[in-house]
Amino acid sequence: MKKGTVPKILAFVVLFLLTLFVFFPINNLRGYIFDRVFKESGILLVSDSMYFSILGVPGVGMKNVNVTLPIGDQELDLWSETVTLKPALSGLFLPGFSIRISDLKKGGDIYSKVGKGGSSIAFYLDAEKVNLEQIGARNGSPPLKGILNIQSDLLLNESDMSKSSGYFDMSTTDLKINQQNVTPPDPAMAAFSFIVPGLNIGKLNGQLKMKNGLLEITQFKFGDEPNADFKGTVNGDIKFEKNLEQSALNLALRFKISQKILDSAEAKTFVSFLSSYQTTPGEYGLKWNATIQDFTNFSIKAIPEKLNN
Repeated sequence: MKKGTVPKILAFVVLFLLTLFVFFPINNLRGYIFDRVFKESGILLVSDSMYFSILGVPGVGMKNVNVTLPIGDQELDLWSETVTLKPALSGLFLPGFSIRISDLKKGGDIYSKVGKGGSSIAFYLDAEKVNLEQIGARNGSPPLKGILNIQSDLLLNESDMSKSSGYFDMSTTDLKINQQNVTPPDPAMAAFSFIVPGLNIGKLNGQLKMKNGLLEITQFKFGDEPNADFKGTVNGDIKFEKNLEQSALNLALRFKISQKILDSAEAKTFVSFLSSYQTTPGEYGLKWNATIQDFTNFSIKAIPEKLNN
């Protein structure tokens, strides 16, 4: 081989790769990439443009992105300036991908990794300073205001939830519940409809841990500030079973409502609904001992009982 041939070959390879990254029509693959992401995670992406991201692990980036996240049987719509998708290894080295949603329209960043292998699903979530006003506002004013932070790492077994483990930590500042109507989906339970008045809560801190399918609430406290309209705690656990619908909830909610809300005309139906759960003036206690099936079937067992001190 002639002297200088190897450097020329290397230079050609580098030039070829740079040309590929710059001129490859990746936008033509948007539909395919979006379809694969939706099939693997249920996340729906729509963007103006797509480009290669070569910092760290190679991946693809998008600009001006609408992101629709599946939340149970509902959907959450977000708008972000940039979204980055990259291949990743999750818990137990399960193959999957990571998604970084940066510069949300009203503030906040979200990073998540999802991996799947057999019946195991690894899910990691880190949400920082997410403005809650952009959540759930599709059909009107948002139900919540405030700033949300979440860190969670879960390893779920979709064929047997009793083998799942992980943790879920969350906190909020300046949390407020906006006024809204609460109506049970079952017309037979229409008598339980009521209006929730606007409630200032302030700070909320929640820590949940799961081991061998037992999800324990190690801490869940809200409304520490003196001017909070709604303050209290949640305790208990959820025992997941192989048959998810047979999973049992054992939860207790204790809370106090400010005098301002008790005297408000807007809170009349709310306070009336809570009257049977009053433990002392302005203080209330509710408990649930039911299965997920009880809630999905709108069973009478899903109605909370009064929590005695």
